[in-house]
Amino acid sequence: MLTAWMRAVRSVLPQGRPLPAEAWGRRHRAILWVLGLHAAGLYVFALIRGLAPAQALVAVFPLAVAAALGGYRGLSRRWRASITTLGLMGSSAVLVGLAAGQTEAHFHFFVMLFVIVLYQEWITFLLATAFVLVEHAVVGVVAPHDVYAHSAATDAPIKWAAIHALFIAGAAVAAIANWRLTETAQDRGQAAADELAHQAVHDTLTGLLNRAGFDRRLIEAIGVSSSSPRTLCLINLDRFRLISGAGRHAQGDELLRRVAGLVSDVAGEAVAVARVRGDRFAVLLPVAAEEGVAVAERVRARIADLAFQVDEQAVALTASIGVVPVTPLAVGPEELIIAAEAACYTAKERGRDRVELYRADNEALAKHQQEMDWAGRLVTALRDDRFELFYQPIARVPGAPVRNGAAQFGELLLRMRTEDGKVVPPGLFLPAAERYDLLPAVDRWVVAHAFQVLAAHYHGYGAGHPDGPLADHWAINLSGPSIGDAEFIDYVQAQLALSGLPAELICFEITESVAINDLRKAAEFISQLRDLGFRFALDDFGTGLSSFTYLKHLPVDFLKIDGAFIRNLEHDELDRVMTRTINDLGHQMGLCTVAEFVEDQATIRRLQEIGVDYAQGYGIAMPGPLSDWLRTHPAGSGADLGLESVV
Repeated sequence: MLTAWMRAVRSVLPQGRPLPAEAWGRRHRAILWVLGLHAAGLYVFALIRGLAPAQALVAVFPLAVAAALGGYRGLSRRWRASITTLGLMGSSAVLVGLAAGQTEAHFHFFVMLFVIVLYQEWITFLLATAFVLVEHAVVGVVAPHDVYAHSAATDAPIKWAAIHALFIAGAAVAAIANWRLTETAQDRGQAAADELAHQAVHDTLTGLLNRAGFDRRLIEAIGVSSSSPRTLCLINLDRFRLISGAGRHAQGDELLRRVAGLVSDVAGEAVAVARVRGDRFAVLLPVAAEEGVAVAERVRARIADLAFQVDEQAVALTASIGVVPVTPLAVGPEELIIAAEAACYTAKERGRDRVELYRADNEALAKHQQEMDWAGRLVTALRDDRFELFYQPIARVPGAPVRNGAAQFGELLLRMRTEDGKVVPPGLFLPAAERYDLLPAVDRWVVAHAFQVLAAHYHGYGAGHPDGPLADHWAINLSGPSIGDAEFIDYVQAQLALSGLPAELICFEITESVAINDLRKAAEFISQLRDLGFRFALDDFGTGLSSFTYLKHLPVDFLKIDGAFIRNLEHDELDRVMTRTINDLGHQMGLCTVAEFVEDQATIRRLQEIGVDYAQGYGIAMPGPLSDWLRTHPAGSGADLGLESVV
């Protein structure tokens, strides 16, 4: 019972935790100033009250000594605070004595009591309280006229000392309450600061370090690597997007948390474990590279054995891991991470589910380094707006009917300009964009600029031809990451509203491989944009193992037959059979068909025999700047390309 009561009392009392050195120093200096000013002020007050200079000096001498000792750094904090406390409370006693016990002078004790609370220490607070009680009791009896200014008190000093003690106790309770509130506010502020500091260097999903926190550990590791071996392992989950896609974000997050726990468990006494980005984890080990590879192999094996289900189906999970020794020659964390990513890239190139030790002379690493270089150029080009839209017309095969209102047809292509104006083909920069998650930014650039340019063109054309038909059809390629991205759909809607371009003029192209990667997500994405008026084409059709099975689930308007079947159409009977089958299937489903990679008249003749609707390729027209095409074809995308019937 007593113990419980004591715990309850302690729970409401201030804890009296030592202040941080800097905070204590600031407060102590301020309190010393107060004590010093009191010593000087009370000396003057003593002279005013008629004391001789020597008497006045004797009265304030203890205060000056207390101030000097309180400022002496050779003493501990507790001694300096205690001496200063006695000096301050002594200044109150001197003031009351000089004022001949006037009631108003006693208020000074209460003020000083609250000043002492600034130390937030029980010893100084109790010392101040005890001083007041003892001083009133002793001096009140020995020299009552120095303490009390009325006869009732001088006649019964013990009684009035007790009364003063009650008032001091009340002031003490108020001071304690204020102290407790101050501590509570400080605790909350410190907790918030600690939480912010923690969040700044930790991943909120897994609780591991984030990239910023891990970089700090890498900097420390570089500094000690000459005498203490350190090894960096970068772990990249293979095909993680297949698990986290199609609205399975919660399952993806759960998998990341499980992998985080697994990696931490296997790493054991690691210097640091972090989730540095997306599905990438990093481990800093206090071992040499060879042993680091062994640890990485254990991590890889444990991940491969991890039992995980998506939509109640077991999925196989693997990881590619890059290992890099930390050396004093490393310029900084970025260099080590890049090297580890390069080794990880090599592991993926060699089949995934493996560990690779970084070697500067590795051919795959050189390729990865080149991709990183292109990624940097790509970011700069996006920033400086150094992309350009090209256009490649698509011709209607002679004799083919007009389907889906697409009398005139063409595809917008993307090119990058170097700083000196040279054209860079997409094959050089798109692989880097894909690897470094820059494709969504590229897609948005294309959509925004295409809508803007085409809207300006049609507004100008419509002013001169108010009744002119808009039978044009502009195809825009979309990358995999944009498919199913709700924010991308919102972005397209916003750009459509901003430009005022009719949605039916735009046909978005998605590749078959992207579509079948997550059929449900692709179908929902297509349906949402088709509801706005956009059309869709399925690109590179025919190469997937289950192409025909998937096709009926995708609400597209155009079927683009993969160029693999078209290149040798004139000489390969099997290619002709496949092309005819795809073409007939598309027509049965009410779709337009487009043959890609058409390079000569012989191929066009075969397409005419088969009944394909459209042809695209260098044999039809070479891509060129969109601005040039619009200048020479003011009516829009389509034009009579002069294809003659070759039957």
